[in-house]
Amino acid sequence: MNTKKLAYRIIATAVVCVATLSINAAEVVYRIVEYNKTIGDFTLAASGSVPHNSWAYFENDFGATTGNRYNQIPRNRKASLVLQGWQGCRIKNITLSMCSNNKEGEAALVVADGETTVYTEAAAEFGSDKWFGRWVSKDLGVYVDVTRQLDLAAFTSDEAVITVKGGTAKGSVYLDAITIEYDAPEGASLESPLGWSYEKLEAKGTLNEGDQLMIFRNGCAAADIDGMEKSQYLDVVALANTTDVSDPDVLRFKLAKGETAGCWTLTDQFGRRLGATAKGKLAWNAGDTQWKIELGYGGATITSATAAYGTLRFNEPESSYARFGLYTSKTLLLPFLYRRTTQQQPVAISSIDFGASEQSASIDQSVLVLRPELKPSKVTDRRLVWTTDNADVATVNGGLVMLNGVGEATITATSHDGGAKASILIKVTASTGISTIVAPATATPAARKVIEGNRVVIIKGDHRYSLDGRQQRSHHHRHFHPTARAGHHIGVQPLLRL
Repeated sequence: MNTKKLAYRIIATAVVCVATLSINAAEVVYRIVEYNKTIGDFTLAASGSVPHNSWAYFENDFGATTGNRYNQIPRNRKASLVLQGWQGCRIKNITLSMCSNNKEGEAALVVADGETTVYTEAAAEFGSDKWFGRWVSKDLGVYVDVTRQLDLAAFTSDEAVITVKGGTAKGSVYLDAITIEYDAPEGASLESPLGWSYEKLEAKGTLNEGDQLMIFRNGCAAADIDGMEKSQYLDVVALANTTDVSDPDVLRFKLAKGETAGCWTLTDQFGRRLGATAKGKLAWNAGDTQWKIELGYGGATITSATAAYGTLRFNEPESSYARFGLYTSKTLLLPFLYRRTTQQQPVAISSIDFGASEQSASIDQSVLVLRPELKPSKVTDRRLVWTTDNADVATVNGGLVMLNGVGEATITATSHDGGAKASILIKVTASTGISTIVAPATATPAARKVIEGNRVVIIKGDHRYSLDGRQQRSHHHRHFHPTARAGHHIGVQPLLRL
């Protein structure tokens, strides 16, 4: 577990939700976007609903090493989605959006409740019936969904872990997203998995009882990583944007009126009240827990009601690390107070565009790849529901269309919320003897059939191929014979029908 996430360990002794018959069915999707080398962490795009005050983060040692292959899981490697604050929640099923190498790669699945393994599935080839049933090369640019019905018991620990492992054989699998369908405990509060917006409070601002405040200065937000009982000051975490705050280590203080007139109390999201025990010494639930707060343009003056203990200031020593502590000196910067306002909501799909109304393919091609354009460009909820009106001709999973027979089938992609929909007609023709994979619907056919003499020949650029895919000699020869590369199959776009 990352030390960065230790703050959530603090709540391990909190009251655990009682596992009752749940009435709150919910779903959340975590998509792995990239590995951010600057902050040393993976970026997740989330949509759906999560338990209140929960948190998720992703770990992949191989992806962190390579960076550009952030979601790759080779043999003898693993990647994990860690869920914190999910006590009392019961996972119904997990859907993994994945792909493989062309003809290699194994995957296994393990779910743990704290130190206890509650589900395990041995490694199997991605192309086997035990996993997806066919190989889906990463070169196709699509991910297919593999769903496991689990019906696990409610989590009891403060940390649940979903782990995808590579096998022991050669090859890799690639993990794009994890969708979790679950039941939350009766009466549990659910919320968006995205961050919150915070507004800066300055001289003309007002403080209100119940405000949830963040202490912030110079890109640093107050936290308690190592335990204030040791340091007697507040640690910090880097925060690039105050309009989208999601890091669970950021302390969020609830403001309440103190017993002394003109004073306030500051209680964090873990139920700990900020106090001062002596000059320069902060503490939790000890000492003087009342504070005088004055908002200004240069920061907020947050002084212990026992004035001799000092004022909260930001210190960033050149040879050390930044912190917020109590100081009697007036040379250090004052912190700013930011008030939490609204929670970010996923950006839904407004339109889906296949780029064409229909697409033709030979049954030999086996599969087609559909990658429709989604708008707006900053869509966060990218979930699509794929359907076909003729499974005898074509079925679809994640944009991968499996060709099952000659005929026509309409493939439809619908946004998860049902607000956008698009369809494309797939025309599957009889065998040509050429085995290919077709690119997206927007691709332009690059090969054609012609009759030369008494032969049907496929022309692609300056080359000619027989119907079984073998390259022919130059058309300047009277006869067309297979070259020494007999059996070399070409990869072409959809062929024009004669």
